[in-house]
Amino acid sequence: MGPSGTSQGTVFRRSHRPHLLATALSLALLFPAIALSQPWNDKPGSTMQPVAQPSRTSSVYIGSVMALLATFEDAGILPPEGTPQANGIIKAVIQFQSAFLKSHHPAIRQFFTDAHRVKLGPRAEEVETSFRRSGWSADTFDAVMAVGQTDNAWNTQGLSDGFREFNIGKPDFDILARLYEQSRAAFSTQGKTFQEVYAQRRREMPGTKSE
Repeated sequence: MGPSGTSQGTVFRRSHRPHLLATALSLALLFPAIALSQPWNDKPGSTMQPVAQPSRTSSVYIGSVMALLATFEDAGILPPEGTPQANGIIKAVIQFQSAFLKSHHPAIRQFFTDAHRVKLGPRAEEVETSFRRSGWSADTFDAVMAVGQTDNAWNTQGLSDGFREFNIGKPDFDILARLYEQSRAAFSTQGKTFQEVYAQRRREMPGTKSE
């Protein structure tokens, strides 16, 4: 990106952060599957109570979306607000979170669980549970991005059909995977990690425990 592109990205990061939430909220209305109510929980014998009241739950999941978008923004890789490219990114962040929270499709649930097990090992169940309570975390996003880019990951029977119910597919996933790699590279040059930046942004967004 040339000087003009860098300048535009800097202006966007500095002046448009307050508008990211409004943009995400407005786009959420376009995608009913955002499912800001309770995530599914059908484990046999489970006694887990609802994780939060609806308003609190909505805040939690919107906050995780906002934190992820802000992290991409900090890396300087988000296109200008309101463009088709920016809207496509927001849609993908919202809808993949929604699919992993709400879908009962066996292929999606297996993909999500396998991603955590492969990437996180003994921490998999803990991180998965945290996702159902709070939405995206850096660990979950990393696990999903890593497994989704492996050979034959998208050849699993029914996976594309399951995501199609949420108006997303592999092209949307590829957008997020590319952003993830770009942001990791950008933060590396600054002596930071994606996980560190995301954690900071998440603390600034709606739905944190301090609220």
